[in-house]
Amino acid sequence: MISNEQLRTAFLAPAMKHYFERKLADLPAAEVAARIEELLKFLNLTTHSHGPIPVSEEIDDAWHLWVLQTRQYGELCRKLQGGKFIHHSSNEYEEFTDADVKRRPTDLQRAVAMLRSYVVNYGPFEADRVKYWPLAARVMQHLGWTVDRLNGWLCAATAAREPATDRQPALETVQ
Repeated sequence: MISNEQLRTAFLAPAMKHYFERKLADLPAAEVAARIEELLKFLNLTTHSHGPIPVSEEIDDAWHLWVLQTRQYGELCRKLQGGKFIHHSSNEYEEFTDADVKRRPTDLQRAVAMLRSYVVNYGPFEADRVKYWPLAARVMQHLGWTVDRLNGWLCAATAAREPATDRQPALETVQ
């Protein structure tokens, strides 16, 4: 599994850390770190998943901040899984060519696969981080689950789908 510290070390340059701390100065340092770490997890997983953004507005806002530093964002994308530039476009812009973009139902199979991939690659969801992943939070609320129950369900579903191996790749997609 990839730890939060490993994510920060691999992808967050000191200058970008400073930039985020200044741009999000009204937030506690731990909250800034959490948002950056969850953004990095999402961006690493997004190479395997296309469609609506499955993260919260707070994470999307952090993404916007990174995108504004175009050179650094391009460097980040090259370092991430897949090594390709990850484009960002708002639903409002997409509405010009697809009026139904906001009304399209969530592809639950894709969304749950992304949550399972999160658990496989980064470990169980932490109670204070579920809020950044709206589908995970909605499942918990709708079913009355705790974060431990959610993680148990995601781990069980993942174990049932994975072939037995001695080692996991650095970033694995679960379908």
